[in-house]
Amino acid sequence: MNIKRIIFWACFIIILGLIMWGLAVAMNKPVAGSSLSAPAPVTSADHILGPANAPVTMIEYGDFECPACGAYYPLVKRLTDEASTTMRLVFRHFPLPQHLNAPITAQASEAAAMQGKFWEMFDLIYSNQKDWSDLPDAHTILDGYAQKIGLDMTKFKADLDSDAAKKLVADDLAEGEQIGINQTPTFFVNGKAITNPQSYEAFKSLIEAAASGSSK
Repeated sequence: MNIKRIIFWACFIIILGLIMWGLAVAMNKPVAGSSLSAPAPVTSADHILGPANAPVTMIEYGDFECPACGAYYPLVKRLTDEASTTMRLVFRHFPLPQHLNAPITAQASEAAAMQGKFWEMFDLIYSNQKDWSDLPDAHTILDGYAQKIGLDMTKFKADLDSDAAKKLVADDLAEGEQIGINQTPTFFVNGKAITNPQSYEAFKSLIEAAASGSSK
């Protein structure tokens, strides 16, 4: 093997190592950093699941098309089911620009909320993410979800693309941008940004610690 070839392969290995290191750093980068400001106070205009007097409030800024949000969905759902008296979940929209169907699915959840069924639509959208995330137009499948949860279809279709639904999504997005969010999901527990837990048990421990701290 001549010198040029040795130098070539040495450079190749070094560059490959740097690329792998960069990917590892990126994959382990916390979603919620210390630079984030506190989220806006929870109000009756928010989508809230759980008792008003729960000692723990977890706010999620999410994007329905985001694969990471989809991966966290069953963990969050399990938490809300098992910690039904300890925690309340607040969901706020943060559709990322690279996700084509994130705005329309967010609007669909708001259209469902106008008929009192935000969380039913929330569950269907997240649990079936793979069925619609790559579609060029998700309207038909969202109509199917609306029918499944018993919505007035004439009203749903009118509300889906309405200025009112778009404004609700845009207001959440603007508030998230104002406090420094740029990735999803981003979670706050009792007003403090957290590093996304890597397992259900880690998530549960975090909520239990917050509940214990709030009771002191």
